[in-house]
Amino acid sequence: MSAVQMVPDLSLTRRRLLGGLAGAAGGTTLAVGATTPTALPDVLTDWATEVYPTPPEVRELWQPTVTEAHAREAVELLAETVSEGKRLRKRIETDEHFTGAGGWLENAREALGNGNYHEALFDAGYGLQFAGEELGFARAKLGKTDLQSLADRSRRLRDRSGRVADDLKPYPTVAPGRDLAWYYAVERHLVMARFHDEYDALADESDGAGEDASDSREYDADDFGAITANLLQARLHVRTAERYRDLLGGKLDGATAPYADHLRSVADEFRAGIDSFPSREEVRSEFQAKVEASGDDGPSQPYEFARSRLLRWCYDYDYRFGVDEASDLPVYRAVEFSTGLAQRRAHDFVVDNLVVEPGDRTFDSGHTLAAKRRARSTYRSVVGSDPPPLLTRQVSRAVEDLQVAVVGFGGLDQRPHWREQLKAYCYALVGRAKLREYPALFDAMVNA
Repeated sequence: MSAVQMVPDLSLTRRRLLGGLAGAAGGTTLAVGATTPTALPDVLTDWATEVYPTPPEVRELWQPTVTEAHAREAVELLAETVSEGKRLRKRIETDEHFTGAGGWLENAREALGNGNYHEALFDAGYGLQFAGEELGFARAKLGKTDLQSLADRSRRLRDRSGRVADDLKPYPTVAPGRDLAWYYAVERHLVMARFHDEYDALADESDGAGEDASDSREYDADDFGAITANLLQARLHVRTAERYRDLLGGKLDGATAPYADHLRSVADEFRAGIDSFPSREEVRSEFQAKVEASGDDGPSQPYEFARSRLLRWCYDYDYRFGVDEASDLPVYRAVEFSTGLAQRRAHDFVVDNLVVEPGDRTFDSGHTLAAKRRARSTYRSVVGSDPPPLLTRQVSRAVEDLQVAVVGFGGLDQRPHWREQLKAYCYALVGRAKLREYPALFDAMVNA
């Protein structure tokens, strides 16, 4: 056979080829834990993981409304920040080029003009990071800012976010699957505002608490630039939370039920569920003991590689982001803890159903394609085409797992090649395992 004949013919229609691949994958790896390799060569199954249908972005399913006025306000804030920074920068003797918002203002204006208000809001917020740094730097160089003035701004922002949080109580709800998603949108921006406002650090510095301390620090122009950027981003997050709160208020007509106590109880239950699992260190010790018992003292092999990735993905602490800032925000806490609990449960499911074992040296990417097929089926049954808005907030990370379950997503330069194949397989399997958990976690939140 010639070299040309050995190259697979990929000229078949996408529909026919994917149908055949899915059928073959289903026939040869019917059970989750089946270890029988597929009959298809890796070059085909690798490629198929890329073109196999994946779920849409969750923002395509639901996202809170951004009005034109809201987006325009954000773009104008960015424009004003760039303009003032440019004006002040001209008074500073420097060879550095003024970068403004790094192109994000132009992007935001274009999105606004096209009616893409969510995109305009995002671009404006992202650009504030760069424009704010430029403005804060220039102000500091010209002696137009100090820690006290920044602390006052931070305190006002923290007070505003507190008022918004108070306005949400007692979380009156008409349609829980919808309204709790709106509450989450409000609270998420409050968390981001509090994360950026640097309230604690600035309060300590401005009131002289650390004046004689050995760890007190000197603030230079770059520091003032970073603080200014953070405060501007916090300002926009607070304003967005206020906007969403007002829009939610217009939806709460009719008989409402207070959800505050229920949400706090559910968040505590989810957190207790997370704490009932072994620690990260205990899980690592468990699988490393299996690797050592297998006598596999060579470089990282499939089983160890898969277990280490699963530990990183399911036992990290990303679900705790902003929890300290959310002590008075029960919907945010409940959603984030539901994510953490789903991760822990998914880890155990995946470990129980891995197709690799200690001592294995290879991996057949046909398992990856089969895992994607099963994950897609689970997605359709759990999420579907018209999910409740709250569910879209919960399943976001699981959907991302399915979207990156592609051989070569992280680059094909890693050797041995089975690493990319196995990583895609684990993404598909863990994404599916998380999705399986969310119907019950969703029900726990909405059924007061």
